[in-house]
Amino acid sequence: MTQDQLVEVVKTKAPSVPVTFYEAKDFADAMQYAVDVTEKKRHCEMLLPVEGEHYGPVSENGFPTLLERFIAAPGLSEEEYAVLEEKAAGTDITLLRSGLRDHMGGFDTSITWADGLVADTVTCVVNSNSEEVRLGTMVAEVSIMLVRKGTLLEKVEDANALLLDLVNRGGASYTAFITGPSRTADIERVGALGVHGPLELHIVLLED
Repeated sequence: MTQDQLVEVVKTKAPSVPVTFYEAKDFADAMQYAVDVTEKKRHCEMLLPVEGEHYGPVSENGFPTLLERFIAAPGLSEEEYAVLEEKAAGTDITLLRSGLRDHMGGFDTSITWADGLVADTVTCVVNSNSEEVRLGTMVAEVSIMLVRKGTLLEKVEDANALLLDLVNRGGASYTAFITGPSRTADIERVGALGVHGPLELHIVLLED
């Protein structure tokens, strides 16, 4: 398949995963999208409240909510992070590049580069050697994956070359295969989202 055909496959299959798919005009548009998503979502629940801290109203799940909004973007370059800073200026959003262990109670959104996207299953392949990147993909309520069009793969078997490349960059590699938001049905066989990770997954496609 051509890359354009793979994009159409992702568009068709994304709603059933479920994944929100967005084609960005450029990187600035992708960062504006991330800011917009964060501003529109409800305030993040604080799963590990700290005594003496001030929080917002209790959520429907019984947790206090954070007064601030947070976007974690540990995998962005200096230039990319500067674009995000520009788009977040004037909002109530606090940006994080490191120190995510200090925010394990929860934060709103993470922005992560995916090394590949398997169109057949809408699965993101993510080099997670950095602990900050791993925490970003697991702790945020909303995970935004940035994907270059040229990294689209048809089937999971097509990721073999990518995995070999990741290993050859420096030995063992923590590589995550992420398909949709966190889901589980091990509690009385009732399906639940967000128990072990993000409640939402957004894939933002950029040209090469």
